[in-house]
Order: sequence, then structure tokens, then C-alpha cells
Amino acid sequence: MPHHFATRAIHVGSNPDPATGAVVPTLSVATTFKQDGINKLRGFDYSRSGNPTRAALEELLTSLETAPASKTSPDARQDASGGDSFVFSSGSAATAAVGIWASLSKAEGGAGGADGNGGGGHVLAVNDYGGTARFFSRAAGPTKLEVTYLDMIEAGEAGIRAAIRPDTRLVWLEVPTNPTLLIHPLPLVSRIVKSLPAETRPLIIVDTTFLSAFNFTPLVADSPDEEPLADIAYSSLSKYASGHSDIILGSVTVSPQTAMIRPELIKSLRFIQNSFGACPSPHDCHLLIRSLKTLDARMIKHGLNALRIASYLSKHPQVDSVKYPGFKEDIGFADIQKLLSASLKRQLEFLGWSLPWSDPSEKQVEGLNPDSLAYVRTLGIPFGGVVTFTLKNGSLETAETFCTSLKIVTLAESLGGVESLIEVPSGMTHASLPQATLDKLGITPSLVRFSVGIEDYDDLVEDLEAAFAAVKG
Repeated sequence: MPHHFATRAIHVGSNPDPATGAVVPTLSVATTFKQDGINKLRGFDYSRSGNPTRAALEELLTSLETAPASKTSPDARQDASGGDSFVFSSGSAATAAVGIWASLSKAEGGAGGADGNGGGGHVLAVNDYGGTARFFSRAAGPTKLEVTYLDMIEAGEAGIRAAIRPDTRLVWLEVPTNPTLLIHPLPLVSRIVKSLPAETRPLIIVDTTFLSAFNFTPLVADSPDEEPLADIAYSSLSKYASGHSDIILGSVTVSPQTAMIRPELIKSLRFIQNSFGACPSPHDCHLLIRSLKTLDARMIKHGLNALRIASYLSKHPQVDSVKYPGFKEDIGFADIQKLLSASLKRQLEFLGWSLPWSDPSEKQVEGLNPDSLAYVRTLGIPFGGVVTFTLKNGSLETAETFCTSLKIVTLAESLGGVESLIEVPSGMTHASLPQATLDKLGITPSLVRFSVGIEDYDDLVEDLEAAFAAVKG
């Protein structure tokens, strides 16, 4: 029978223990493993180089990121598809690993390996996320990488083509951007980059942290006749993949097609993972395997809450603007309909959505209970759990007062947990960016990023109303 996302999330890499029958895989905390002779291994030698629990997580991530929505297999635990995943001790470590790979790539084609030759190279990137921009601008100096930041929406096809150089190793996108929630034209970027020679073209890496593999799978083609939009999917697993604000991990996954054309990439990333030493704890891997089993259920609730919150905020007199790509009034709404994963589409259709989504008439909306699923379907599409909004006549102090007045929602960095979190990017996550960059990106002092949790919607609105009242004063 075909195995869909939820089934794979529960079963891939989670074989019952052959000795005890335990349905939860045994946590392997050993640092070293017995050899039956010199270099006669049973699969592992030293835990930095490889660990059974980490291997199970990497197998699971590969399945979720690269396998089709359904795959005929006699055993759901075998639903993997030939790509490769690499887990690191944090999202920042995963960023650094890919950056190191790019700098080690051979200048004569970007195909280099792990021998340390080469150095330098060019990365074309968007730069909304403070952590990624911080690495490229301040920590990547020894790699000799040169980075060009480009607004790919504004640049268009001609601008993107002009920005790609002969030594460009990576084209790095976030979908959506953090915190402005813009949808850069990934299909256009993919078409441009993949028109270049396969063995030497830049690789497209997409940060899917804000959406997770449930909502968005850029390594999965829409049909067998097409290519995936990207070569590498990057994720800060600490966010939605974890979902409980108790794990720090990051990952990169390489598509099967790219792994076949560029096998040296797999070898290099494995070498960097081992030699760089930013390997995750088996305990964290074990916790993440647990968390991924509920990813689909959590993401649907996050999305439904966020869509309703976006609609509520759009009508609030103290709100100047709202960004949520799944909201029908968002500038990126038409674009996200081209990016929905098959697993998300399947769940939406089960919940009564008609896809592609079309704006209902006033007559169709008239009389619907605002608390009903039928009404929520008229608002757009649940697509992730992050909403950003700008307070009217706001300042950093106003935004801080608003956030600290909340009782259910917590003022804290990060996102993606079951609990709602809120922050002010200009003074928190993106404070390291120069003021000129913040201005250019539209990250104003009163811009608020809201990671909508899975609490009851009415309780969240009541909390927000109290905070608005505190600001109004």
C-alpha cells in the first residue's frame, strides 16, 4: 500500500528492537563500538563519525524531505528515496558546513571535494535571516567566500542571471524569508540555474525552517518528468521539526538527483560533518525522532491558528500591516500555491479545501459562522505558523510594551514550538544587522514576529486584545 507523510514520519528509521520487541528504537549513547578485528566494523566505530540513533534520524529526514507523497513499498520503514541527510548540532553548524563545502569546491567547476584544495568562491543569497547573514558576513572570512545579497523578487530574471558568476557555488534562498515572510521566486531561480551545465552549475539550497517538510518539499518534483526546484534543503530542526522548544539541531538534505550527478557533494559533507565535529547528541536525535512523529498534526493546527490570527490582525485598528503568505490578501499568496507539498494538499482536501484556491464571493461567505472551518477556508490556506505585523505609529518601546503585556504568548526568540512566542526582530533576532540593512529589508522598530502556537484560538485573541489595550493605554 502507499505510504504517506504521516506514516513515514512514524515508521521510517523506527524498527522495533529485534531483541526485545520495543516499538521505540533504543537510544544509543555509546561513544565507541566494538570491532571484530582491525577495521572489521558492525557499521560504526566512533560516535562522532556515526551513531545508530543519528543514522536513524538521518534516514527519517531523507524520507520526509525527498520521498514522493506516496510510495509503494512492502514496509513503510523502507520508504526512502536515495538522497542523503546530514544532521548537525545546530542550524548554524549546518550553515557553516555548507559554507565550508562551497569554499572547498574546485574553482574549475564547483565540484570539489574534501581535500582542502580550492578556497574562495561565490554565494548568491537573500539575507533576511540574521544568523545566516552573520555567518557569511562575519564568520566566513577564513573560507574566502564572497557573498552577494540580492532581492530576487525585485531583480527578476535578468537581474538573477546577471548576478550568477562563473565561480558561483551556491544560490541560497529562504522560503519564506525571516522575518518579512516574502516569497522569493524559487521556480524562476530553479529554471535559470538548472539551464546551466549540470556538473558545474551552482547548487540551489533552500531554507525551509519556517514551513517544515510537511508544508514544503523543494527536493520533490511535481511529476516524474520534472526536476525538483532545489538541490539541498536546509532546516533549523530546533523549530517546527522539534516543535517543543527543547532541542538544538540542524540539517541539510541532498536530493537523489543531485546526489547522483554530484556524488562528491555527499562525500564532502560527510567528511565535513565528521572533521568539523559539530555532531549532535544522540539524546537530541532521539528526541527529534519522537517529535517528527507528530509533525503533520502539529503543522495543520499551527497553520489554522496562524491563518485566523492573520485575518484578525488585518482588521485591527492598531495594526498597520500584516504578513502571512497563506492569507488571501498577502502579496505572496498566488506564489505559495505553486509550492504546496503533496502532503499538505492531501490534508487540506480532507479538510474541505478546493485547490487551487479561489476567492469566494460575498454571497458564499455570507452567513458563515466565523468559528467554523467553512469560514476559515474562505481566508486562504494554512501555510506555516508565523505571522508578522507592524503596529501603527509604533516604536521599539511600543512593540516591547505590547509583547510584555501578553500573558499566554511569551516574549522570546526562536519559533515553531507548540507554545506561542513573540519577538521584535529589530531589537532581538536581527539586532546584529546594520541599520541600513534593516531599513532596506523593511524590518522596522514596530515590526513584530509572532510564532503562533497550537493553543486555543480564542484564548490567543483574548491575550492579544489585552496587549493592544495596554499599548493604547
